[in-house]
Amino acid sequence: MIADDILYKPVTELSKMVRARQVSPVELTRAYLSRIEALNPVLSAFATITGDLALEQARQAEREIAAGRNRGPLHGIPYGAKDLVATKGIRTTWGARPFADRVIDDDAAIIRKLRGAGAVLLGKLAMIELAGGLGYSKGESSLTGAAHNPWALDRWTCGSSSGSGAAVAAALVPFAIGSETWGSIVCPSSFCGVSGLRPTFGRVSRQGAMALSWTLDKLGPMARSARDCEIVFDHIQGHDPDDAYSADEKPAPASDPGSVKTLKVAYLKLDFDKQGDKSVEKAFLLALEDLRRAGVHLEEAKLPDLPFEAAASVVLTAEVATAFEDLQRSGGARDLVSPDAPLSFVVARAVTGPDFVKAQRVRTVCQKAMADLFARHDVLLYPGEGYTAFPIDKDFNDIAWSDPVGAAGNLCGLPAIAVPCGFGADELPVSLTAMTSAFEENKGISLARFFQGITSWHLKRPPLLPVGVTPLAGATGWDVSPRASVP
Repeated sequence: MIADDILYKPVTELSKMVRARQVSPVELTRAYLSRIEALNPVLSAFATITGDLALEQARQAEREIAAGRNRGPLHGIPYGAKDLVATKGIRTTWGARPFADRVIDDDAAIIRKLRGAGAVLLGKLAMIELAGGLGYSKGESSLTGAAHNPWALDRWTCGSSSGSGAAVAAALVPFAIGSETWGSIVCPSSFCGVSGLRPTFGRVSRQGAMALSWTLDKLGPMARSARDCEIVFDHIQGHDPDDAYSADEKPAPASDPGSVKTLKVAYLKLDFDKQGDKSVEKAFLLALEDLRRAGVHLEEAKLPDLPFEAAASVVLTAEVATAFEDLQRSGGARDLVSPDAPLSFVVARAVTGPDFVKAQRVRTVCQKAMADLFARHDVLLYPGEGYTAFPIDKDFNDIAWSDPVGAAGNLCGLPAIAVPCGFGADELPVSLTAMTSAFEENKGISLARFFQGITSWHLKRPPLLPVGVTPLAGATGWDVSPRASVP
């Protein structure tokens, strides 16, 4: 039987173990499936578990590796995919009741690429219904209910890639595919204490993925380390003529942590007196000190004073209204969990053509301003989120939650990587996020890998009980021994 310690290992180590025949893909897959069976009823991270398919793919990987055919570092490595990417013969629900039984007859491009790399699909990961496109005020707005944060079961994972964050943090998978339109990779990575990469818009094909916003949607990896994210990214990036917005760019160069001291690194000093948790600010500032002590020169920068959030909101709202028009006309919106959904359709359709055109013109101004910012700086650092994980039953309308930095990055299609950088209130994870210019993911990953080389935050584990142990009756979290000390 494989120990839990092995299931927490990063892709880099699991791949070496598989190549060295220290563990087989079938053994690994069975171990993850057992852990999913034990913990998913508590975490609600998976929407669909594909056990038979996973074992079939693991056996194929095992035969190929034994025969000397090596597909690369993901060969025989299990993973999970957010339930908005199509999987042939497997439910693809988009996290929504109207699509609870829908089966699509083809795989999304990203699934085909991962299958070609020899990765093993353990299942589809839970998500906020329709990726939150119709609005939601609670984490329970999903076909599968609220995903529970492995660091504290009474806390949420953030969304909309809720299951992806929970599954990686709890070692139900070594890596996951998430999506981001505005925060849905960075926020779950931050709340759940994992590493998450939002690629440049157009870098990863979205063919076969649910469309929320055609000009904002991005698919990307979430994993145990920045290096793991890079490995997965290397296998899923690339031009795809079947995605009208796919960028015809050469592949991103490899990261180089040794180059970080030569990069122009800046940070944003956010006003935590206006909103956010001061414990998050403290962890972020300590992370900056870690970088300074390691020889990285940091400069303070300011986000351009532009209406990033307003422009992104208009673009997103207008495109959502179009994406789910058929659902509205069929009356399916009434079957969604969120009570906000029907009214959200009305609001979305109130955005006029001139409104949309004006927002796109503002977007062009914003893109120019961000390009000017990155002409002066290679990497821009900021806290992934201003808060630690919310209580799972929290009404988000009660939270002052503004995100101009996330709006700027997503509106302008810029890449970012979030990595754990400490703990804030209630010993919950906090993240450091590195944003770069378009198609320069390697610089952000280099910084993230350098940071993970001088700290050990990404190695911390949530206080989950071993498989087979049940939480105490009436407990709000796991009954565990104290956490390991942190640097």
